[in-house]
Amino acid sequence: MQNHQKHQEHKELQALLDAAKPGDSLILKEGVYEGPVVIDKRIVLRADKPGGVILRNNSSRPALSIQGDGVEVEGLSIQDISVKENATVLVSGQRVILAGLHILTGADGIAIRDAHDGTIKDTVIQWAPKGVRQANKGNGIDLYNAHRWTLTGNEITDVHDGIYMENSDDALVSGNVLRLSRYGVHCMYTKGTVIENNEGDRNVTGAMVMTARQVSVVGNTFTKQSENVNSQGILLYDAHETSVKDNRVDGNRVGLYIEQSTLNKVAGNSVSYNFIGLQLLESDDNEITGNGFVGNVADAQARGSRSNSISGNYWDGFQGIDADGDGSSDISYAINPFFQGLTQKRPPFQLFFQSPGMVFLEGLYGGDSSGWARDSAPLMAPSPESLQSAERSEGDAASALLGLALLGCASLLFFGMRRVVQ
Repeated sequence: MQNHQKHQEHKELQALLDAAKPGDSLILKEGVYEGPVVIDKRIVLRADKPGGVILRNNSSRPALSIQGDGVEVEGLSIQDISVKENATVLVSGQRVILAGLHILTGADGIAIRDAHDGTIKDTVIQWAPKGVRQANKGNGIDLYNAHRWTLTGNEITDVHDGIYMENSDDALVSGNVLRLSRYGVHCMYTKGTVIENNEGDRNVTGAMVMTARQVSVVGNTFTKQSENVNSQGILLYDAHETSVKDNRVDGNRVGLYIEQSTLNKVAGNSVSYNFIGLQLLESDDNEITGNGFVGNVADAQARGSRSNSISGNYWDGFQGIDADGDGSSDISYAINPFFQGLTQKRPPFQLFFQSPGMVFLEGLYGGDSSGWARDSAPLMAPSPESLQSAERSEGDAASALLGLALLGCASLLFFGMRRVVQ
């Protein structure tokens, strides 16, 4: 039977934890408790009033180390604002549950190491120290060799990567809000990760799936990943057998970026008001179908990706012909590789993206298109879902203005260079 104990503030928390027996529940009353503390047995540690219990840590050690199996911690506010290497919360026990925490950190907010089958839910993690470069910040939640974790309903702001998973399989990442970080969700060397119904806003990249297999990226919304030259809504690199479905990707520099990736399915996504809708590089045997590309400055770019199944997408920059009235164009949409090939060899030419001179050169390059990536049956009209998603986009006006400004600058540079040459 669990022993429920209530304790007043200002008592030493570690002494209370040491005195508890396995299976006890410690309910802390409002107050400030000093860290660092270690939990090495199966107990429940809960705030009597959520947010009223503050665990404050001024040491270089983790504010809270959880070494025991089956530990539950709920409702604490943890203040650990010194920049340091050790995480604010370090978990090495199995089947740990963290719920309703509010963490101010100067390190990794929560780090999981060699621990499995845990849960982090309804937790807020924020970077606290001022003036720290993003590259030097810690991650919000950091999993290493930690399998079958459930991460739901968390809000993570202004860290390095919001949720980082490495060598950690079968994680469920659902319903989280990830803002102002490098990558909202980042998985490497993982298998079976599910990334669903999350919201990413103003990160460098919304979701990064890298060197991973059988990942599911479904029903997420990634907006305004556009401040960095390498910004993308969803990025697949060396990703295989992965499903990217029913996401809304609006107002990013690149909506969907796929490189050196195979056997993936990209379907039903709404990709709108991005600078580039789709970039497909050195990737084959992928299925790309039923997506809507609306309001992007450029619908698509491709290079070295001729063996994909691309069909039934809507590209609003493409003018097709539907003689038989089946809703699909009788002529295919070929993705011109000229710009990608040119900028691969001469990166400074990116300045001339969509300039009149570059468009003209792309037209000249269009003689032999047999090896180009192409949509074999592009849709003549977007799906209702794509239209509704595009109408909901908050960044459409800003993205259009940005595109016009870039086009104008590129045009001036192009014609200025022509005059110099002459």
